[in-house]
Amino acid sequence: MYYAIAPRAKVKQQANQLKELYTRKLQQLINQKKGQGAIFALLADAVQHFNQVEVVNKDCPQIGIVGEIYVKYNNFGNQHSVEWLIEQGIEPVIPPMIEFFAQMFVNFDSNVDNYLVSKSYKSYLMHFFEKIAQRYVDKTNKILSTFKYYQPFHNIRDISKKAQQILNLSNQFGEGWLIPAGIMTFAEYGINNVISLQPFGCIANHVVSKGVEKCMRDLNPKLNLLYLDFDDGAGEVNVLNRLHFMVSSLKYSQLQRIV
Repeated sequence: MYYAIAPRAKVKQQANQLKELYTRKLQQLINQKKGQGAIFALLADAVQHFNQVEVVNKDCPQIGIVGEIYVKYNNFGNQHSVEWLIEQGIEPVIPPMIEFFAQMFVNFDSNVDNYLVSKSYKSYLMHFFEKIAQRYVDKTNKILSTFKYYQPFHNIRDISKKAQQILNLSNQFGEGWLIPAGIMTFAEYGINNVISLQPFGCIANHVVSKGVEKCMRDLNPKLNLLYLDFDDGAGEVNVLNRLHFMVSSLKYSQLQRIV
């Protein structure tokens, strides 16, 4: 909700204040060992408050974000690139973190199918826990569906089918098949500009993210992909320059559609 509201808000600080407020409240609930009911109630309150923020930029261009889990979700890890996009009036669309952990359910079945592990009682346990996890996802989606810029959390099985069009699901190191799954899911929603954030030298991300580009472009020629590598020697100016080219191109394309 923060990423959707922040670039659209009339008063920019409002979105950040709400994010900080509800993060603190969530931390308090966890520290107090409150149950799921309290957390879902807090989420419903957050939806209501984010919906009340006055927006001025309704037709906000979007850029999808994929890549390595730490760099993708941590501002320090990506040199505040995601926040920079927000400052430029761009909505960064980032897959929920639960997908990274839920992929284990798909990975186990894939490993059985590819004869990498043998089928055992673990199969039944994995399917049991998957149903429980999906129940929480469904409940979260139901609450979030009242948010005015709602984008659903996707079923891990559904997005894995998109990845299967690109590569074998035995590609599991790092983010593995989650990268093409995320990119193809973005394309389904009309988000064709995607940035892959990855640590320098992260072989799994480099091989998968860059290696499957041609196949993804064959399926969706409108894709515009940018790969950004981060390490302690990556210059902030160089990163921002490359981001600036993508943002300028996206804004120009949007202006042409309006005209």
